Amino acid sequence: MAVDARISAHRGNTVELEVCFTCAGVPADPYAIRMVEIYHTQVLPHNLVAQFVMPHPCDPVYPAPLQRSTEDLPPGDCGTEGQEGAIVPGCYKLLWEIPDDAIAPDVYFDVWSYMPKNPCEIEDFADDCVEGSDGELCHPDLDSDELSGLILQNCNRFWVYPNCWDSQDGLSQIRLGFEPLDQKFHQPEIRPLEVGIMPLPLYDFDYNLNVPAIPNMTATISIETGNKERVVDAEPMEMGIRQGSYRTNPFVFRYMIDTTSFLIGTYQYRVTVTLPDGTTRTSPDFVLTIS
Repeated sequence: MAVDARISAHRGNTVELEVCFTCAGVPADPYAIRMVEIYHTQVLPHNLVAQFVMPHPCDPVYPAPLQRSTEDLPPGDCGTEGQEGAIVPGCYKLLWEIPDDAIAPDVYFDVWSYMPKNPCEIEDFADDCVEGSDGELCHPDLDSDELSGLILQNCNRFWVYPNCWDSQDGLSQIRLGFEPLDQKFHQPEIRPLEVGIMPLPLYDFDYNLNVPAIPNMTATISIETGNKERVVDAEPMEMGIRQGSYRTNPFVFRYMIDTTSFLIGTYQYRVTVTLPDGTTRTSPDFVLTIS
């Protein structure tokens, strides 16, 4: 079964809910992730649809059912090989199989409860700690009332649609507009380049034709120098949501720009979007500058 992203989950499919933790702006692993709860529409007790409780961090199976996020590291200096499946610090993902009777289309929330610091490192709780199998000190009951004040919660969201099926009668076609949201970059920085995507005509488009298709679109980006030298060749982009109150055009395609891998100057880029029916739409040439 296909694994869906947060922006385009479907009933009966599996959605990948990834969360990355940071401490003071630095990627870091919390001491213990205790629970992930999934709510429909609002984070209220009667809207709870799923709950996943993690084992004690001293348990060898921790953080199951969560998985650690991994990535392939690029080759190093002097031709050394990159590392496959390297663990990304602070990043975890939950694969949730969405029930066939889930209410859709609608928004869902995943609430992550975690303990950032080992209570055994806090003087008030150190007396209750015991030595675990790995030699580290472990508090036997992380869910006790006395430790409840150490629990933090983060709330995230994702969208669920009825199914991944769609049909078209061929009478109308999808028209898309592109809006470059980022133009100026500065070295050294790593931040996403976002391009807004919107159905046309903007305030009078066919809702039933466009809206089911947009979350299932994919996009690639190509970047060239002023001399038409290709520096990024049809690399994939991710779909996200733009900030602000955009009810008719909330979607963006996002590509992470590492300015340290570019020379200072002006570049042109173009986005190509592939629709679910296999047809493509290509944006005009946009400009970005790196200074």
